[in-house]
Amino acid sequence: MTNNNERGEDSNMKIGVCDVNPAETARTVFMLSSQLRNLKENSRNTESNLKSYGTKEQGGCLQNKHIGFNKVTIAPYTPDSVMLDLDDQKFDCDIFISELSFPNGKNGVKLADKINDSVPSCNIIFYTNKIPDELDIYDARHVNCMLKGRHDARLVTFVDKLMDELLRDERKRFVKIRYDRNVNILDCRDIMYIRIENRVTKYYTTKKTEKSDGVLYEYRPLSEIVEELPDNFVRCSAAVVVNKDYVKGYNRQMVTMIDGEKVKVGRRYGDNMADL
Repeated sequence: MTNNNERGEDSNMKIGVCDVNPAETARTVFMLSSQLRNLKENSRNTESNLKSYGTKEQGGCLQNKHIGFNKVTIAPYTPDSVMLDLDDQKFDCDIFISELSFPNGKNGVKLADKINDSVPSCNIIFYTNKIPDELDIYDARHVNCMLKGRHDARLVTFVDKLMDELLRDERKRFVKIRYDRNVNILDCRDIMYIRIENRVTKYYTTKKTEKSDGVLYEYRPLSEIVEELPDNFVRCSAAVVVNKDYVKGYNRQMVTMIDGEKVKVGRRYGDNMADL
């Protein structure tokens, strides 16, 4: 696992950790890194043994087969660095683990609330020494709250299961679009189609407003993007992928989207139209 504030190039999952001070943050990062690595290695060994004995894998006995420990970035944060990344649209954690009480009167509930507003796809876990009486943890959306020391093992297994759930939740999957040093986290359900134009990848979305045309940009090959999309996306040509939820009509030569856009179907992709 990599431990830095930048998502690794081949990373599938990013976990942020923001504890009461840098030393505590480093401790939590190390614990997650080492224990998740052990879980992954044990899962691989168990799967190998099952195959060796010709035994069918039992549902749920192997956690997180879809992601290796080398595909996870665990990044240390401070409350200030989180706010800077949110302001710069660079915050891209899939899972964020936060203390509730910080020095100088800062607290994890307010921090989580900011993340909820800016990056709704992020799953927040409160991991704290104690729950202060003056804080209502339900003022911010979170997926769990655990006590340090008492729930350390539970935190590791919960994060492992959560990563697996995020990868399995096809229809609600989010994609991270990086362009001009900014990160936009986009719900796949809002993408109508994706097209390569002049070597730039354009995401045509339903987010059109008076101030925005609803198009997001990225420099990334379509073949790589397709691997991250849920199964309701169909490739029509070397340059276009469509969300079949927004298809108005189609044949083997042309796909018409609900916004009136007409997409030509490449010769190699005619058989894909059966999936629409």
